[in-house]
Amino acid sequence: MARAPETAFYFEPVAERLALVLEGAPFPSDGEWAHVGDPVEMSPELARLEVATRWPGVDPEALQIELEPDFAPTTSRES
Repeated sequence: MARAPETAFYFEPVAERLALVLEGAPFPSDGEWAHVGDPVEMSPELARLEVATRWPGVDPEALQIELEPDFAPTTSRES
């Protein structure tokens, strides 16, 4: 499975999936993922609008940003 060359928002146009993928992490599926933008320079809302601009017919309001399972914040439990 392909891995992200850099941390960024990526879009898979066939399934209309938008994901935030960390550098070196595998893409969520084997589809063709297009780089949308750097999350440091682009908000999630701007990423949705960028996708709608580059792929006419995609509804930015319907896009949900997928996160890697390991990307979610964790809490430590100390005894």
